[in-house]
Amino acid sequence: MTFLPSGSGALVFIAFEGQDADASEAASSLVKDIIEAWRLNDSEILDTDGFYEFRFSEPEIVRDEANRASIAWPGIEVHRGHHLGTPVTVVHGHEPGLKWREFLSLVLSDVTAEDSVVLLGGLHAEVPHTRPLPVVTNTEDARLAAKLGIEVNGYEGPIGILGLLGVECDRRGLHAVNLWVGVPDYLTDSPSPKAELALASAVERITGLEIDIPILEEESRAWELGADELVALNPHLVELLKGLEQLNDSTELPEASGDAIAAEFERYLRKRGRDR
Repeated sequence: MTFLPSGSGALVFIAFEGQDADASEAASSLVKDIIEAWRLNDSEILDTDGFYEFRFSEPEIVRDEANRASIAWPGIEVHRGHHLGTPVTVVHGHEPGLKWREFLSLVLSDVTAEDSVVLLGGLHAEVPHTRPLPVVTNTEDARLAAKLGIEVNGYEGPIGILGLLGVECDRRGLHAVNLWVGVPDYLTDSPSPKAELALASAVERITGLEIDIPILEEESRAWELGADELVALNPHLVELLKGLEQLNDSTELPEASGDAIAAEFERYLRKRGRDR
Protein backbone atom coordinates (compact mmCIF):
# COMPACT_ATOMS: atom_id res chain seq x y z
CA MET A 1 0.00 0.00 0.00
CA THR A 2 1.26 3.48 -0.89
CA PHE A 3 0.78 6.58 1.20
CA LEU A 4 -1.31 8.75 -1.12
CA PRO A 5 -4.27 11.06 -0.45
CA SER A 6 -7.86 9.97 -0.83
CA GLY A 7 -10.69 11.76 -2.60
CA SER A 8 -9.72 15.34 -3.39
CA GLY A 9 -6.93 15.36 -0.79
CA ALA A 10 -3.32 16.42 -1.35
CA LEU A 11 0.06 14.88 -0.68
CA VAL A 12 1.56 17.37 1.79
CA PHE A 13 5.30 17.63 2.44
CA ILE A 14 6.51 19.63 5.45
CA ALA A 15 10.17 20.47 6.14
CA PHE A 16 12.00 23.19 8.03
CA GLU A 17 15.43 24.75 7.88
CA GLY A 18 17.10 24.76 11.26
CA GLN A 19 19.54 22.99 13.53
CA ASP A 20 16.94 20.73 15.14
CA ALA A 21 15.20 19.47 12.00
CA ASP A 22 17.47 19.72 8.98
CA ALA A 23 20.92 18.18 9.42
CA SER A 24 23.11 18.96 6.39
CA GLU A 25 20.06 20.57 4.72
CA ALA A 26 18.78 17.17 3.59
CA ALA A 27 15.07 17.85 4.12
CA SER A 28 14.97 21.49 3.00
CA SER A 29 17.01 20.69 -0.14
CA LEU A 30 14.66 17.85 -1.03
CA VAL A 31 11.45 19.88 -0.81
CA LYS A 32 13.01 22.69 -2.85
CA ASP A 33 13.96 20.16 -5.53
CA ILE A 34 10.46 18.64 -5.42
CA ILE A 35 8.99 22.10 -6.01
CA GLU A 36 11.16 22.49 -9.10
CA ALA A 37 10.95 18.92 -10.42
CA TRP A 38 7.15 18.74 -10.07
CA ARG A 39 6.62 22.39 -11.09
CA LEU A 40 4.59 23.42 -8.07
CA ASN A 41 4.07 26.97 -9.30
CA ASP A 42 1.14 28.13 -7.14
CA SER A 43 2.87 29.70 -4.14
CA GLU A 44 2.20 31.95 -1.16
CA ILE A 45 4.05 33.24 1.89
CA LEU A 46 2.33 32.67 5.22
CA ASP A 47 2.03 35.48 7.76
CA THR A 48 4.51 34.23 10.34
CA ASP A 49 5.41 37.47 12.11
CA GLY A 50 5.88 36.75 15.80
CA PHE A 51 7.15 33.17 15.44
CA TYR A 52 10.86 33.97 15.18
CA GLU A 53 13.60 35.14 17.54
CA PHE A 54 15.89 36.94 15.10
CA ARG A 55 19.03 36.34 17.15
CA PHE A 56 18.68 32.67 16.23
CA SER A 57 16.76 32.85 12.91
CA GLU A 58 18.65 35.73 11.37
CA PRO A 59 17.33 37.79 8.45
CA GLU A 60 19.60 37.82 5.41
CA ILE A 61 20.70 40.54 3.00
CA VAL A 62 20.22 39.57 -0.65
CA ARG A 63 21.28 41.60 -3.68
CA ASP A 64 20.00 41.82 -7.23
CA GLU A 65 22.08 42.14 -10.39
CA ALA A 66 22.43 45.88 -9.82
CA ASN A 67 23.75 45.24 -6.27
CA ARG A 68 20.59 46.67 -4.69
CA ALA A 69 20.08 45.18 -1.26
CA SER A 70 16.87 43.78 0.18
CA ILE A 71 16.11 41.78 3.33
CA ALA A 72 14.91 38.18 3.32
CA TRP A 73 13.06 37.60 6.58
CA PRO A 74 12.67 34.08 7.97
CA GLY A 75 9.24 32.66 7.24
CA ILE A 76 7.17 29.88 5.71
CA GLU A 77 6.30 29.33 2.05
CA VAL A 78 3.54 27.11 0.66
CA HIS A 79 3.78 25.73 -2.88
CA ARG A 80 0.97 23.86 -4.62
CA GLY A 81 0.48 21.98 -7.85
CA HIS A 82 -0.13 18.52 -9.28
CA HIS A 83 2.11 15.58 -10.11
CA LEU A 84 0.72 12.75 -12.24
CA GLY A 85 -2.79 13.84 -11.27
CA THR A 86 -2.08 13.95 -7.52
CA PRO A 87 -2.49 17.33 -5.80
CA VAL A 88 0.75 18.21 -4.01
CA THR A 89 1.48 20.84 -1.36
CA VAL A 90 4.92 21.70 0.01
CA VAL A 91 5.24 23.68 3.24
CA HIS A 92 8.77 24.78 4.02
CA GLY A 93 10.78 27.54 5.62
CA HIS A 94 12.57 28.36 8.85
CA GLU A 95 11.97 26.43 12.05
CA PRO A 96 9.97 28.66 14.43
CA GLY A 97 11.40 29.77 17.75
CA LEU A 98 8.29 31.15 19.43
CA LYS A 99 4.56 30.43 19.92
CA TRP A 100 4.72 26.82 18.76
CA ARG A 101 1.07 26.10 19.59
CA GLU A 102 -0.09 28.90 17.30
CA PHE A 103 2.41 27.83 14.67
CA LEU A 104 1.02 24.28 14.62
CA SER A 105 -2.48 25.62 14.04
CA LEU A 106 -1.27 27.88 11.24
CA VAL A 107 0.61 25.14 9.37
CA LEU A 108 -2.21 22.60 9.71
CA SER A 109 -5.10 25.01 9.14
CA ASP A 110 -5.71 23.82 5.56
CA VAL A 111 -4.82 20.14 6.03
CA THR A 112 -7.82 17.81 5.83
CA ALA A 113 -8.56 14.20 6.69
CA GLU A 114 -8.23 13.32 2.99
CA ASP A 115 -4.64 14.60 2.85
CA SER A 116 -1.49 12.54 3.36
CA VAL A 117 1.22 14.40 5.30
CA VAL A 118 4.92 13.55 5.00
CA LEU A 119 7.12 15.16 7.66
CA LEU A 120 10.76 15.31 6.49
CA GLY A 121 13.81 15.76 8.70
CA GLY A 122 17.50 15.04 9.09
CA LEU A 123 19.70 14.48 12.14
CA HIS A 124 23.40 13.97 12.75
CA ALA A 125 24.10 10.45 13.89
CA GLU A 126 26.86 7.85 14.29
CA VAL A 127 26.68 6.51 10.72
CA PRO A 128 29.48 6.12 8.12
CA HIS A 129 29.37 8.23 4.96
CA THR A 130 30.66 5.25 2.96
CA ARG A 131 27.49 3.22 3.46
CA PRO A 132 23.83 3.85 2.53
CA LEU A 133 22.46 6.47 4.91
CA PRO A 134 19.56 5.07 6.99
CA VAL A 135 16.08 6.59 7.03
CA VAL A 136 13.63 6.11 9.91
CA THR A 137 10.01 5.83 8.77
CA ASN A 138 7.30 5.84 11.43
CA THR A 139 3.95 7.31 12.44
CA GLU A 140 1.86 8.10 15.50
CA ASP A 141 -1.12 6.26 13.93
CA ALA A 142 -1.14 2.52 14.75
CA ARG A 143 -3.69 1.68 12.05
CA LEU A 144 -1.73 3.59 9.42
CA ALA A 145 1.47 1.85 10.54
CA ALA A 146 -0.18 -1.55 10.04
CA LYS A 147 -1.40 -0.60 6.57
CA LEU A 148 1.98 0.72 5.44
CA GLY A 149 4.11 -1.87 7.23
CA ILE A 150 6.07 0.76 9.19
CA GLU A 151 6.81 1.33 12.87
CA VAL A 152 4.62 3.14 15.39
CA ASN A 153 6.57 5.97 16.97
CA GLY A 154 7.18 5.09 20.62
CA TYR A 155 9.48 7.95 21.60
CA GLU A 156 9.00 9.82 24.90
CA GLY A 157 10.98 12.91 25.87
CA PRO A 158 11.91 16.39 24.57
CA ILE A 159 10.62 17.08 21.09
CA GLY A 160 11.06 19.50 18.19
CA ILE A 161 8.56 21.12 15.87
CA LEU A 162 8.39 18.16 13.45
CA GLY A 163 7.64 15.75 16.28
CA LEU A 164 4.97 18.11 17.57
CA LEU A 165 3.39 18.21 14.12
CA GLY A 166 3.29 14.43 14.00
CA VAL A 167 1.50 14.24 17.35
CA GLU A 168 -0.85 17.08 16.46
CA CYS A 169 -1.75 15.43 13.14
CA ASP A 170 -2.68 12.26 15.00
CA ARG A 171 -4.71 14.24 17.55
CA ARG A 172 -6.66 15.88 14.74
CA GLY A 173 -7.27 12.59 12.90
CA LEU A 174 -4.90 13.51 10.06
CA HIS A 175 -2.74 10.91 8.30
CA ALA A 176 0.97 11.65 8.73
CA VAL A 177 4.27 9.77 8.51
CA ASN A 178 7.73 10.82 9.69
CA LEU A 179 10.86 10.34 7.54
CA TRP A 180 14.20 11.12 9.19
CA VAL A 181 17.56 10.56 7.48
CA GLY A 182 20.74 10.00 9.48
CA VAL A 183 23.74 12.11 8.45
CA PRO A 184 27.33 11.40 9.62
CA ASP A 185 27.94 13.52 12.71
CA TYR A 186 31.59 14.04 11.79
CA LEU A 187 30.54 15.88 8.60
CA THR A 188 28.39 18.66 10.02
CA ASP A 189 29.42 21.74 8.06
CA SER A 190 28.21 21.09 4.52
CA PRO A 191 25.00 20.10 2.72
CA SER A 192 24.79 16.39 1.97
CA PRO A 193 23.35 15.37 -1.43
CA LYS A 194 23.71 11.75 -0.32
CA ALA A 195 21.38 12.39 2.60
CA GLU A 196 18.91 14.15 0.32
CA LEU A 197 19.07 11.21 -2.09
CA ALA A 198 18.35 8.73 0.72
CA LEU A 199 15.38 10.82 1.83
CA ALA A 200 14.11 11.10 -1.75
CA SER A 201 14.33 7.33 -2.17
CA ALA A 202 12.33 6.85 1.03
CA VAL A 203 9.65 9.24 -0.25
CA GLU A 204 9.48 7.32 -3.52
CA ARG A 205 9.08 4.02 -1.70
CA ILE A 206 6.28 5.20 0.55
CA THR A 207 4.35 7.21 -2.07
CA GLY A 208 5.10 5.27 -5.25
CA LEU A 209 5.85 8.59 -7.00
CA GLU A 210 9.20 9.15 -8.70
CA ILE A 211 11.21 12.28 -7.91
CA ASP A 212 13.29 13.00 -11.01
CA ILE A 213 16.41 14.89 -9.89
CA PRO A 214 19.05 13.60 -12.36
CA ILE A 215 22.00 15.54 -10.93
CA LEU A 216 21.45 14.28 -7.38
CA GLU A 217 23.20 10.93 -7.83
CA GLU A 218 26.23 12.64 -9.40
CA GLU A 219 26.34 15.19 -6.58
CA SER A 220 26.02 12.37 -4.05
CA ARG A 221 29.05 10.58 -5.49
CA ALA A 222 31.05 13.83 -5.53
CA TRP A 223 30.08 14.51 -1.88
CA GLU A 224 31.22 11.03 -0.85
CA LEU A 225 34.57 11.46 -2.62
CA GLY A 226 35.04 14.81 -0.90
CA ALA A 227 34.23 13.20 2.44
CA ASP A 228 36.80 10.46 1.71
CA GLU A 229 39.48 13.10 1.16
CA LEU A 230 38.51 15.01 4.31
CA VAL A 231 38.60 11.90 6.49
CA ALA A 232 41.95 10.78 5.03
CA LEU A 233 43.58 13.96 6.33
CA ASN A 234 42.62 13.23 9.94
CA PRO A 235 43.89 10.03 11.61
CA HIS A 236 41.22 10.31 14.30
CA LEU A 237 38.47 10.37 11.65
CA VAL A 238 40.09 7.43 9.84
CA GLU A 239 39.80 5.31 12.98
CA LEU A 240 36.30 6.60 13.72
CA LEU A 241 35.16 5.70 10.21
CA LYS A 242 36.61 2.18 10.47
CA GLY A 243 34.71 1.60 13.68
CA LEU A 244 31.44 2.88 12.20
CA GLU A 245 31.89 0.74 9.08
CA GLN A 246 32.53 -2.38 11.17
CA LEU A 247 29.46 -1.68 13.27
CA ASN A 248 27.38 -1.09 10.15
CA ASP A 249 28.67 -4.17 8.31
CA SER A 250 28.14 -6.45 11.30
CA THR A 251 24.42 -5.73 11.10
CA GLU A 252 22.77 -8.40 8.98
CA LEU A 253 19.14 -7.31 9.12
CA PRO A 254 18.21 -4.27 6.98
CA GLU A 255 15.78 -3.00 9.58
CA ALA A 256 18.51 -2.92 12.23
CA SER A 257 20.01 0.21 10.69
CA GLY A 258 16.63 1.85 11.09
CA ASP A 259 16.48 0.76 14.71
CA ALA A 260 19.95 2.20 15.28
CA ILE A 261 19.11 5.56 13.78
CA ALA A 262 15.83 5.66 15.74
CA ALA A 263 17.78 5.10 18.95
CA GLU A 264 20.24 7.79 17.89
CA PHE A 265 17.35 10.16 17.23
CA GLU A 266 15.91 9.58 20.71
CA ARG A 267 19.34 10.07 22.29
CA TYR A 268 19.79 13.32 20.38
CA LEU A 269 16.41 14.70 21.46
CA ARG A 270 16.96 13.81 25.11
CA LYS A 271 20.42 15.41 25.09
CA ARG A 272 19.00 18.56 23.53
CA GLY A 273 16.38 18.69 26.27
CA ARG A 274 19.05 18.47 28.98
CA ASP A 275 21.20 21.15 27.34
CA ARG A 276 18.40 23.74 27.33
